[in-house]
Amino acid sequence: MKRWRWAALVAVGCWVGCGEGGSLPTQNQDPAAVTNPDGTVDIPDTPPGDGSGTPATLTNLWPLTQGSTWTYRIDDPKLGRFEKRVEVLGEQTVPETTMTAVAMRSTQPHLEEISWQLAKDGVVYRLREEDHKAGALARVTTWNPAAMKSLDQERPMGWNVESILNELTRYPNSSREDDTDKKKYTWSVEAVNDTVTTQAGTFANAIRLKRERKDKNEPARTYWLVPGVGKVKETGERTEELISYDVKKP
Repeated sequence: MKRWRWAALVAVGCWVGCGEGGSLPTQNQDPAAVTNPDGTVDIPDTPPGDGSGTPATLTNLWPLTQGSTWTYRIDDPKLGRFEKRVEVLGEQTVPETTMTAVAMRSTQPHLEEISWQLAKDGVVYRLREEDHKAGALARVTTWNPAAMKSLDQERPMGWNVESILNELTRYPNSSREDDTDKKKYTWSVEAVNDTVTTQAGTFANAIRLKRERKDKNEPARTYWLVPGVGKVKETGERTEELISYDVKKP
């Protein structure tokens, strides 16, 4: 699979997205790799396990209420220590589709990321993700079927599911990186009512969720999710620890 180097973006110049979501050139583009013919994206069936149903918003493991914010301290082996702020922008039409989802903005010193997410039967999925650098759209990643992002409802210890992703990454110079071999992940609940301490406080009711990649050797990611709060800690390629949060009521 051919990999396009990030340096290729330097020669592109300024490529600015429109509104919250950017648009990509349509030439040499396979629409089927982005959406279905009717403009939709497939959402996987509910993974097996308990916890189906629709809980109250304030017990969700991944709150998606507009205006909610989280601030994390990041320790990255390459970029050092910095802060990341995540904000729920609200429901929007997902660019290049006929679907709506909740837009989330993640702001870091070197990068702004906008992700369109939706919850179905207790699982959160990503439909599209955009990376912006210095105010310009730098990269767009889409999935079909949508990619599992997290849980928003509790699952029992031992719950697990395999996620196979068809991922398409595109750059502003019309180059593309198409993972035709598909990425294979396994998600599993390692603990419930786990205690985790962060700068935002100590939480005694966290679910510890692990994501492992099966087709490539890379660090597993572990997430601590707290009902009514969201992600409070993440370890793996880097460490994210919650500093503060403000989860809005619906």
